[in-house]
Amino acid sequence: MKYFALFLLCAAIQFTALAQSKAKATAASADAKAVEAAVVKFFDGMRAGDSTMAKSVLTPNARLLSVATTKDGTAALRETPMQKFVEMIAQPHPQVLDEVIWDVKVQIDGNLATLWCEYAFYVGDTFSHCGVDAFQLYRSPEGWKIFSIADTRRKENCDLKAAQAAKGKTNP
Repeated sequence: MKYFALFLLCAAIQFTALAQSKAKATAASADAKAVEAAVVKFFDGMRAGDSTMAKSVLTPNARLLSVATTKDGTAALRETPMQKFVEMIAQPHPQVLDEVIWDVKVQIDGNLATLWCEYAFYVGDTFSHCGVDAFQLYRSPEGWKIFSIADTRRKENCDLKAAQAAKGKTNP
């Protein structure tokens, strides 16, 4: 009888731990979806030419940095003032500016999140460049806000099949 009681106690502890683990996983999944939604909203704003929408998920001091290779083959870091980028979004464009993302990975620790993804950038239907985006976000009282965007830019070694498959999912 002692062994049966011990078995029941162990089973109850294991069940409680499993339930807590599932609750944490559900919360983490909801947070990851909210982080991704903030990034998607930023790109939806860019695609629509709606700078107010894009800006709604940015902190006032957000940064935009790009790592590229110069003509002589060295790595270069370039910062574009976010206000200038947001103003560019607001300007009328004859073609849609479309950044397609896929292979999204979200990491969260408390109120800090990183979203890492591959992307391809199109002007209308014309491919421009590809690379990787790395977003840093924090959980503000209004939701997840982007405070830093860093990307790489290249024209070679781009997975345009994955980009087209992702483009089909996001653009009906």
